[in-house]
Parts: sequence; structure tokens; C-alpha cells
Amino acid sequence: MSEYPVPPLPAAPALTLAAADQWRAARVWRRLHSRWLALLPVATVALAIAFDRTPDRCDSLRACTAPYAESAAPAVLLVEFLVLLLRRRTSFAVPAAAGLLLWFLPNALPGPWLPAVACVAHLLAAAALYRTEAGRRRAEAQLATLMGPPVSYPWTLRGGGSPLDLPPLPWVRQILAALFGAVAVVLLAVGVWQTEDGIDRAARADRVWGTVRSVDGGGDRATVEYRLPHEYRTLTAEVDGERTVGEEVPLLVDGTGWYRAADERQDSAPWWLGVGAAGTFAVLLVLSARRTTLARRTIGDAAPALRVRVRRTASGILEVLPVDGGDREAGLWRVMPFGDETAQYAPADLDNPAAWIPDPGADEDDEDDEDDDEDAPVAPVGAGAPVEALLYHWTGRSRLVVFRSPEAPYKWTAARAVVLAAPSGRHRDGDPRDEAAQVKAQVARHLADDRAEQPDGRPEPARVFGLPTALRCAAAPVAAVLIGVVMNYLAEQGGLVDGLIRPLLMGGGLLVVVLDGFGWQLAVDRDGVALSGVLRVRRASWQQLTAAALHSGRVTVRYRSQSLFGFAAGPARLLHRHFGGEFDPQQVARIVTALAQRPERRPLTALPEGAVGATLWLNRLVLAGYLGWAVAQYLLR
Repeated sequence: MSEYPVPPLPAAPALTLAAADQWRAARVWRRLHSRWLALLPVATVALAIAFDRTPDRCDSLRACTAPYAESAAPAVLLVEFLVLLLRRRTSFAVPAAAGLLLWFLPNALPGPWLPAVACVAHLLAAAALYRTEAGRRRAEAQLATLMGPPVSYPWTLRGGGSPLDLPPLPWVRQILAALFGAVAVVLLAVGVWQTEDGIDRAARADRVWGTVRSVDGGGDRATVEYRLPHEYRTLTAEVDGERTVGEEVPLLVDGTGWYRAADERQDSAPWWLGVGAAGTFAVLLVLSARRTTLARRTIGDAAPALRVRVRRTASGILEVLPVDGGDREAGLWRVMPFGDETAQYAPADLDNPAAWIPDPGADEDDEDDEDDDEDAPVAPVGAGAPVEALLYHWTGRSRLVVFRSPEAPYKWTAARAVVLAAPSGRHRDGDPRDEAAQVKAQVARHLADDRAEQPDGRPEPARVFGLPTALRCAAAPVAAVLIGVVMNYLAEQGGLVDGLIRPLLMGGGLLVVVLDGFGWQLAVDRDGVALSGVLRVRRASWQQLTAAALHSGRVTVRYRSQSLFGFAAGPARLLHRHFGGEFDPQQVARIVTALAQRPERRPLTALPEGAVGATLWLNRLVLAGYLGWAVAQYLLR
């Protein structure tokens, strides 16, 4: 077999050991670029709860109503927590603003010293983040200087267009951002209206005394009997708080059916928490969608680039090395390609000129060649073998890596990827006990077992794996009803956290987990694999796949570029253990691995287009119905 020729490549500056050392020196306190800082608002909340000495009862209308500024303090910490948790690279302005607000908002934190301590801690965290961000910007400026002016992409040198598609339009994120923004506005309006209406009614209400007649099982609610002024009929009211039978309770009543315990604190913090959470999600989604939109506009025919080497780690991730270092040199960055954003260089033949083409994967002739390694998953770059490459500054935070395979026929591949700084010290990859090593061992066992049972390579029939149809159809609505009943029971007090946030986040998350475990279908046929998940169908050709494995309770199907998709295997494992059936997750992973690595075992027929995904419409309807119920049941209380 002849080697693939080297495609025309531009002359790009080289990443040297000296430049790598300069980059490492500029990056200070790199570990702060993590989600550990999210513990700062958590610790602040824990201290506030521990030192809160606010009595459960109050004795005057003014003392019973918390000001808006005081009620907004928990929302400030919630917004800070969400931003620090969801954004790995966070601006120093977030903890700085949170610290100043905790200092200036009246009674934001209890005690005379906790506001000052929290403010100082937040400002120190902001200063550390500022220094870290300044170092990152210096490192990026050094790389920009080293890269110099833009150079042409490999396909531009051949006079062709890009084989890689533009990033998809972020319409899903834009819709979600609009929904979260609308929820934030509605919660803000309803919260302010209900708070002001309660204050106005309380100011005009009459004060009467009632007697506790019964207490519920939990002791958090009580039934009180009272009489209106100048009336003899007895009315009942439900009040919150720990009460005892026979206790006298002061009530505020206005004669129209509205009432409230006069000694019950009125705090609009739950409304502020909902507004903060929904608004934060909306802003983060808007920023993410904006980055994608700008990225679509900035792709041209050239970009700054570096000449580097790449090496695959034990877990299958590409590491970037300087060109003048040894093979065991510490990696500088980690490159994680996207699964469907790859292209390969196809040399000229009798029918077609040389060109860069999309849709990665080896040709069938090359897969059948005796020089190919049949004992390990096919990969563009061999583990531990540094190869030459070009690293382009693609769009935004995305990069374009162009590298060659270290094995015959030395194909060249271009992949859009995310580049992150490589960890150092004990966090460096290579531990044989890590998850990637276990998955590789499982894949090797699958291939060995399949070769032992099918030495002649008999083709596998095209078929669909999945739980029984009746179970897949019933799981979603039954789970939604049960989760709704539980959430409705837990939301009896009617607060925002118990009445809305918990049903949306916890209940919605549980429903998605149920759909992931019960609603999956996986089809194998002549064209590849199709997996019906929670809300959509994922498809991949055999040329795009390397293996599948059952690990950490999930069956994952692996692309050649290391990206994954899969489903939760717990329900299928349990049902197969007791009842048997064609849905053993271990057997599904083994068959997908065998078909991906042994072309002669692939099915000879194709399944119909709608072979999987028949229950997707039901999953979407149930999920949308549950979310709509969660919002409606709270607003109608």
C-alpha cells in the first residue's frame, strides 16, 4: 500500500520549548480557572445560616416585613454560585460585585462581622481571579505574537472551500434564553405585586385573635378558628409555623377572605431567588449564543497558526507538544475534537483530483487491508506517538487541528476542537486505573470474545435494541404523574423554592433521567448506528465509530474524534437480569464494538428511516406537559 502524500500546507511559525516555557510562566494560579470557587457563596450561606439569630416570630407589621434589599441578598449569592459553577472561566467582576452588594445591602448577612468578612473574602477572590485572567491574557498575547499574520487553510491552498460546516445556528439556546428571560420577568412582576399587595392589605386589615384547634402531622401548619369584628360566626384559617393546640394566634383579616398571621415574617427572598436563577440562565445562554453567532461571521480563508506536534494520551485525548522537544515532553494543551467536525485529505486518483473531504473514517479497502491493526480500535493518532500538526486559531474559543496519522497510509485529518491547558503534576493523564483505561480493556475483551465466537465473520442481522414498546410508552407518563404527585405534596407550603424551583429543577431532572433509562432505542444496520435518546435521534456511520462500552452505568458509543453519545443502562440491566430479552446493555456494547471494528460482521441490509424514535413525540409531549404543569400549579395557588 502506498503512503498518502502530504497535502499542501502553509508555512507557519513553530511552537518551541522556549515559547512553551514563556507561556507556562505567564499562566499564574491556573487552578483558579476551575469550578472550586463556587464553594465561596456556599460557604457564605452556611455561615449565614449558622450565625442567624433572627427569632421565628415578630411583634409589629414593620418588623414582620423584610425590605427588598434584605430579601435580595440570597439571590445575589445564588447568581454568583450559578455563574461560578457554569462558567469555568469567570470574570473577576462577579465575586467583586457580590462582595460589595453583601456589604452595602442592609441586613444582607447576620451579625456585626460576617458582612465584612464575606466582603473581604469576595474581594480577595476577585483579586486572585484578576491576576489569573491577566496572566491568561499575557499568554494569549505571546501566542498571538508568535503566530504572526494569518496563513491559509490547507484547502484554501488548493483553491477549494472549507469541508467543515459552519457552527450550527444557536436557535435552541436563543429560544431557551427567551423562555428563561420571560420567566424572570414574570416572577419579578408577580413577586413585587404579591408583596406590595400583602403589605397594603396588612396595613388596612383588622387585628383579631384566633385559637389553634389542630396541628398537621408535620407540625409546620395549624388550623386556627377566629371571628371577625362585630360578627358571631366562626371562621377557620391555615397558618404556617410551629404552633400548639389552644395557643392564641394574632391574625390580620380584611373581611374578604384574606388573612395572615400577624407574627409571621414576610420575606420576598423566594421570589428574588427565582428571578436570579432564571435571569442568570438567560444571560449565560445569550452569551453562549452570541459567541456562536460571531464565530459563524468570522470564518474566512486564513487564520493564525502554529506548527506543533500532537500525542494521544492513555485516555485518548490529544496533547500538544513543542516541535523541538522529546517524545516524552510534558504536553502544553489538550485538544478535544468535536465528533462531527472533521475532514480528511483524499489524494488524487483516476476519477477525482486531490481534495479535502468531510465525513471522517477509513475507506473500506483500507479497513480490509492486512496491515491494519485488528486488536485495537482504529484511531487517527496512535497512543503515545507524537506526530506533526498545525494548530489554527479557528473561531472564538474553537481551534482547528490538522495532523497526520503515524501509521500507514498516513492520512491527514483536520478537526475543529476545543483546546484547554493540560493539567500538571499528579493530575496528568496516564494512570492505568483511570476510566479510559478500563473502557479500553472492556473494548478489547469485546473484540476478543466476538472473534472467538464468530471466527468466520458472519454478518450480523440488522435489528433494533430497546426495552419493550409498552414499557417505553408507559414510562414517561407514569413517571411524570408520580413525580408530580410527590412534588405537589412537598410544595404544600406554597413557597417559591418548594412550589416552583424544586418541581422544575429536581422533578424535571428526575423525569429526564427516567426518559434516558427507559426510552432509548439503538438500531444497527448496513449504514451505521442510530440511537433514539431523550429528545432526538443520533446517527453515525460505521466509518465514524470506533467502539461502545458499558461503564459507570451508561452505554457510550465513541466517535473516532473521542466524542460520545449513549444512554443510561441501569433499568435495562435490571430487567434483563430478571426477565431476559434483547436489551442486555453489555451485549449491545459488544455488538456495536464488533461491527465498528470488523467490517465483515456488519449487516447487509438497511432498516427503514423510522425504525427508531417512534416514542420521541411522546417524550417531548410529556416533558413539555410536566414543565407547563410545574409553572401553572404554582401560579394558580
